[in-house]
Amino acid sequence: MKNFITLLSILFLCAVGTATAQERYKDQIFSEVSTNIDVYGSNFTVLTLGVPSIAHTVRQPLTMRVYQPVGDTETKRPLVIYMHTGNFLPFPQNSGCYGTINDSSCVEIATRLTKMGYVVAVIDYRLGWNPLATTELVRRFTLINAAYRGVQDARTCVRYFRKTADVGGNPYKVDTDKIILWGQGTGGYISMACATLNNYTDIINTSEPGKFMLNATTPMIIQPYNGDIYGNPPAPQANCIVDAAYNSFTGIPIGDTLCVPNHVGYSSDFAMSVNMGGALGDKWWLDAQAPPMVSFHVLSDPYAPCTEGLVVVPLPPDFPPVVNITGSCGVQSLIESDFHTNDVFKKSDDCNNSPYINAANAINGGRTGFYPFIGTPGDQSGPWEWASVPPATANCNPNAVTARAYIDTIVGYTAPLACRALGLCCLVGTTNLVKSNIDLNIAPNPASNEVTLTVPSEFLMQGIELFDASGRLVSSIQGINHSSAMLQRGNLPAGIYTAKVYFAEGVMARMIIFE
Repeated sequence: MKNFITLLSILFLCAVGTATAQERYKDQIFSEVSTNIDVYGSNFTVLTLGVPSIAHTVRQPLTMRVYQPVGDTETKRPLVIYMHTGNFLPFPQNSGCYGTINDSSCVEIATRLTKMGYVVAVIDYRLGWNPLATTELVRRFTLINAAYRGVQDARTCVRYFRKTADVGGNPYKVDTDKIILWGQGTGGYISMACATLNNYTDIINTSEPGKFMLNATTPMIIQPYNGDIYGNPPAPQANCIVDAAYNSFTGIPIGDTLCVPNHVGYSSDFAMSVNMGGALGDKWWLDAQAPPMVSFHVLSDPYAPCTEGLVVVPLPPDFPPVVNITGSCGVQSLIESDFHTNDVFKKSDDCNNSPYINAANAINGGRTGFYPFIGTPGDQSGPWEWASVPPATANCNPNAVTARAYIDTIVGYTAPLACRALGLCCLVGTTNLVKSNIDLNIAPNPASNEVTLTVPSEFLMQGIELFDASGRLVSSIQGINHSSAMLQRGNLPAGIYTAKVYFAEGVMARMIIFE
């Protein structure tokens, strides 16, 4: 019996050591991911208007590639909805290096986040505008409409996951209270707009009068034709049908449809946004209702200025300016000085020991949630991107090693902030607690099917992670916020396990035996 107890102690210490080294949502604890293509809705695209054989809007399926960790037993996982770059134009016609859900950087970041325990949906969204129009007014009009459709599609995706979680059996096992909207490059414009556009009037009431107006009385976005900011036709309109008035200044054929509703009745809200590059269409869109926002931006970005300036589209033969915007530097300054929506990132916990947060705080001028990139190789605006086989017409970055190093920083900086904003288990302290600190009772132990963990009522368990004898995470319960919790054995084999129990005061580990 003495030898058996000694063996248990050795296994327990090994498991505790491994569990301490690897934290879900902060480290890659899964070795494999699975992916599948799915459809999250459909809506009408204008890309076909320039095709003589079509020359009408056409209903387009909205597709996504969903990443999930292999072997995960958690049934409510945070979700990242990720949007690629591409100038709101299809690849390779966008004359760029990227623009699909299969871009190297999209796959890399989605895979890393999934191995950390997230579900990630890399989504396509509707494209199409006229960047080479001879007048700036037309360029501005078609671009704001493209961005508006992107906002509608991103919010459609949020509602899709909420609906399937509610009535579809939650096939992706997501926690719809913990959704991050993450945009890269052009996708960054969408994630920032989704975080700040609360209603249609924001489009018209801008810092520059007439910025998004076709003339003194006609907005560039008209709800009866374009739909509302969620992609739904506004009452009393039954649909978004083009009439003669709208046709006269857009050229879109009379009778064509521009929007249809998807997943009506479900919320489009999300808990946090991330932008890598991109910019905000107008600084007046930002207010105290915005979710916490994390921004990465190259200070010398020639296309999307970090402070304020004109958007420049990298398309040959010229780089025509389009519209004045506010980049991450300006947005994060306003958040810090006026709205304080990033204050959740300032909570005192183990995130203060993050080398990425410390590095950012040394150069971001006190703007919590902002990581500026200075002196990128070749003065790239998106140093996290690379193309293994670039198009012949584009000068693409072939250096995957350097790009992945930037992704190390992006993921390393975002992970602990997401823990704070989403209230994940990695949010709580990591001080090791002993039994004298908090009296944790586990019964029965050994157990056949389930155990109940209880603590005095003045303490609240925040989460529980269960590790097998090799240190592999086999079960996780999030957001408990109670003094008791039940841990089910499920399909776990008989053996010795380590329960890592999180409190606001710290974490303690206890041995559990399933017979």
